[in-house]
Amino acid sequence: MFILTVGLLLAIYPASAQPSQPLSNQIDGFPVTLDGQVLFRVRQGIPGVVSAEERASVINDRLNQLANDSAIAPESIKTEEQNGASVVLAGDTVLFTVNDLDRFDDLDRQGVAKQTVELMQAAVTQYRQDRSADKIIRGIVLTALSTILLAGFLLIQQRLFSRLLIKIRAARRADMLDVRLRGLQIFGSEATSYLLGTLVRILRLLLVLGSLYLYIPFVLSQFPSTRAIGDSIFQDILYRFSQLATGFLQYLPNLAIITVIAFLTYYTIQFAKLVISELGRDHLYPWFYPEWVAPTSRLAVILLVAIACIIAAPYLPGFNSPAFQGVSLFLGALFTLGSSSAIANAIAGIILIYTRAFRIGDIIRIGEISGEVIEKSLFVTRILTFKQEVITIPNAAVLNSNVVNFNAVSREARSHLVLYTTITLGYDVPWQKIHEVLIQAAKATPGILSAPSPFVLQTALNDFNVSYELNACSDSPELMPVIYSNLHQNIQDYCNQASIEILSPSYAAIRDGNHSTIPESYLPADYSSPTFQIHRQDH
Repeated sequence: MFILTVGLLLAIYPASAQPSQPLSNQIDGFPVTLDGQVLFRVRQGIPGVVSAEERASVINDRLNQLANDSAIAPESIKTEEQNGASVVLAGDTVLFTVNDLDRFDDLDRQGVAKQTVELMQAAVTQYRQDRSADKIIRGIVLTALSTILLAGFLLIQQRLFSRLLIKIRAARRADMLDVRLRGLQIFGSEATSYLLGTLVRILRLLLVLGSLYLYIPFVLSQFPSTRAIGDSIFQDILYRFSQLATGFLQYLPNLAIITVIAFLTYYTIQFAKLVISELGRDHLYPWFYPEWVAPTSRLAVILLVAIACIIAAPYLPGFNSPAFQGVSLFLGALFTLGSSSAIANAIAGIILIYTRAFRIGDIIRIGEISGEVIEKSLFVTRILTFKQEVITIPNAAVLNSNVVNFNAVSREARSHLVLYTTITLGYDVPWQKIHEVLIQAAKATPGILSAPSPFVLQTALNDFNVSYELNACSDSPELMPVIYSNLHQNIQDYCNQASIEILSPSYAAIRDGNHSTIPESYLPADYSSPTFQIHRQDH
């Protein structure tokens, strides 16, 4: 794992693994360096002999040979005047010659030669000190200590984070991680546990990478052969922190504007909620119904937050970057192409809210589906049928269908739901008797109100029968299937008791000899099927 992480860090900074090359050109000159440090620059060559670049290369080679030759003391580097030029020597070896063309910064030839000798002496001395046994041993000791510190730090943070994860899992099992805002649950224990565990693991990884990020350049900077790489990584770290601090300071005005927008939006939302709640208080405004308060508040919050996001978007970091614009275009295209039905359902849901077609808990019928409304969201409506089936209907389909609400009349008109059923009986039964029997059957049915009293309507005079519609009031629409079943049972019983056959005669057959259709328990004990009657007419 350690080797993999080190390789990852070096892969992230390939440019930092190489010492930076000093600027080299004819105008700025060609550098003479020792151990990565620029001592001076050569801007003039020797006409007809070597160019400035070649001259700098020769001086570099001689200087490196001098630095690696411990037999030559740095103090032996000196300058002598020969034939109108200053010759820089290391013992008896000529390093290079300074002529009048090499002057710079208002220094004369001798001054340039003296300054160059001092720089070379100091550089050679430092070069040899860095490669001395004491320095190497010191680097090894510091490397060992830093490695021990790194291992200890990684071990401690591993144990601390492991214990923290164990505590998070224990809190999740105890269901103690619920996040609530004003009584509304935002996250459950499972979601909060997952989020906290992920954050802990990310923090642990960042600490590991950060410690290695500091450890590797520190170790590399302890040894001359790798010091340039370590210094380059350190410079990269400082540069990135400087960029981060500079970027933060430059972003402070935008951050202040976003903060002001957030505060204004928050207080505007609170004011809007206050106004909306006042509109629905105590029926003060008859045109604004109390059930509109909650959805109107949510819509106002969504609208105000959307406006605030639009206003604040230009002040976000990277707003004008191609990446931000590309993501915005992608999300816009995705929303346009894939949300047409969702938008239709959302608009239909808003319309259903303000048309007050139904509420949660109402018994309704949509098409052929009847049941209790258990959920009314922006996109769908869920109904629990009398058979305990949960049916989800898109709001667009609800809006395009006829909605029958069985609770609305009792809630809004202070009246009662009228249940009705129709039977057809022959013309041979007196209608007064049928009315009486049907009303008695309704009054004996549980769930049917005695006041208002049930009543019967004769809805049609058909060819062979009369249609009688029994109407009865009820205040329990949630029990309609049971009420209808009991009502039909009572109609059968009471009609049988009154010797009324429930049938719709549509035939012209002779009934002689046929047994009555009334159940045996309602017939007299001495009942017998009638005989066939034959009449003869004599001429």
